[in-house]
Amino acid sequence: MANGHTVRMLCTAPSVTAGFAAAGLPVEELPIHDTGLAEARTLLRALKAQRTEVLVAEMPRDVRLGALASLARRLALVYSYNVNRAAPPRDPIMRLAYRRVRLTIFRTHTGERDVLAVAPFMGRPPHRVIYEGVDVDVFRPDAERGRAFRARHGLGDRPFLFAAGALEWEKRYDWMLDALARLGPGAPLLVIRGDGSQEAVVRARAEQLGVSIRLFGFLPAEELAAAYNAATCFVHTCPVETFGLTVAEAMACGRPVVTVASGALSEVVGGAGVLAPPDDPAAFARALSDLLADPARAAALGEAARRRALHAFSLARMGREYSQALDAVG
Repeated sequence: MANGHTVRMLCTAPSVTAGFAAAGLPVEELPIHDTGLAEARTLLRALKAQRTEVLVAEMPRDVRLGALASLARRLALVYSYNVNRAAPPRDPIMRLAYRRVRLTIFRTHTGERDVLAVAPFMGRPPHRVIYEGVDVDVFRPDAERGRAFRARHGLGDRPFLFAAGALEWEKRYDWMLDALARLGPGAPLLVIRGDGSQEAVVRARAEQLGVSIRLFGFLPAEELAAAYNAATCFVHTCPVETFGLTVAEAMACGRPVVTVASGALSEVVGGAGVLAPPDDPAAFARALSDLLADPARAAALGEAARRRALHAFSLARMGREYSQALDAVG
């Protein structure tokens, strides 16, 4: 990391640990699944072994444990807020733990405003916004990779929509399918990258509505970038995003994006995509139909999306801003 910081990740989920390890990143898995003194001692031992000076926590549980650990070891506790829920936890233990937090980092100004409105105590320590980062060298416009993806998966030259995200209820694939069904028999194929507990539900709903779909499951970064480049348009209908990383990835690939104006998505998309009302599938269908009927507009939006991604969402920009933030509290 810039400015000489050494970064090591502590994880509690085997799948997350495996993902970081596969990427060649230094990671240690801790047997922590609850909040308590035993778990705090486990965390404290790991922090002492690594001579940690700044702990960046991403989950409310880890803020509580980090606060306990900070009573026994001098360290700066930073909360990087990324919880997809209507309101942050405001229980007495969290309020007490927040007395040990030195800095709160929000993913967007929208999230910062919404969270502080319902949990003012989170505004007592300094707080700032740092956008998520996308590898704009991997996620970049590349027509050849897009054509190769189409050939590998037998997609031909037909238009298709691409969505990326876990097959879980909060992503609202049922809502998306209802919107696409309004396009009638000529609706484009919907390709979804993701898996989850709602896979059978999504398949059944698509069959019921007569919407053609293909589910691809997990795709590594290079193949995911190829999928974005192959798609005619990227679609996203989750209304509770604290950022929307897949939207930023699609934008970095120069894809036109149609999403709902909810959560932080309006801020992320800016003027470089199409925003539809979050509770009106008919309006979403119209917005999508209008864009698909206007290739010149779609191309212009794709170019604007790439420019916005380069300016606001690069990994280099995120790294610089985190370094500055951690220098200030370390």
